[in-house]
Amino acid sequence: MNNLNYREYYRRNLPHIQPRGATFLINFRLAGSLPKDVVEQLRAEAEQVEKKLLTVEDPKERLLLRDREQRKLFGKWDDALHKSRTGPFWLKDDRIAQIAADSILYHNGDWFDVLAYCIMPNHGHVVLTPYASSDTADYSLTKIMHNIKRNSANHANRVLGRTGAFWQRESYDHFARDEKELERIIKYVLFNPVKAGLSSRS
Repeated sequence: MNNLNYREYYRRNLPHIQPRGATFLINFRLAGSLPKDVVEQLRAEAEQVEKKLLTVEDPKERLLLRDREQRKLFGKWDDALHKSRTGPFWLKDDRIAQIAADSILYHNGDWFDVLAYCIMPNHGHVVLTPYASSDTADYSLTKIMHNIKRNSANHANRVLGRTGAFWQRESYDHFARDEKELERIIKYVLFNPVKAGLSSRS
């Protein structure tokens, strides 16, 4: 199986769940944007949370707890990116930020619908709903993000006159459980520059 094909569930460093027809928050960051010790600490926290969740017998309770804990962990990753003073900040360059935005929107209305997105100095957020690619599958988040990252990385590296990894390989994704959560997610993305102290308004 091609690893860009649709899969409802798979796990790398993070779990990835893609129910058909869902809308997703996807967060992606520049390669090397966080110090190794910060990444290791956050991953260790995630592993401890997962071990604790496995002791919860009720599936519904486990799902609710997992959602809550994932939101907390996501907040910690995002705060770490906002506070980071090391690593690349190529997306501060308007040319590079525009390349990233153009790559996000390239398949908008074709593979997916973009509801909101935000480009930060060292990471990005996008909220999108994948289209059905067949009767049994949607366009996979893996394929979507591979396309966005590959195209933007190639173009950005040419502009910057550099080679090598541009984006961190794995992205974080979370699907909205209901309209209320979706509204909260969109608001979070649009107000991210305010939260990071980069803007007084979204």
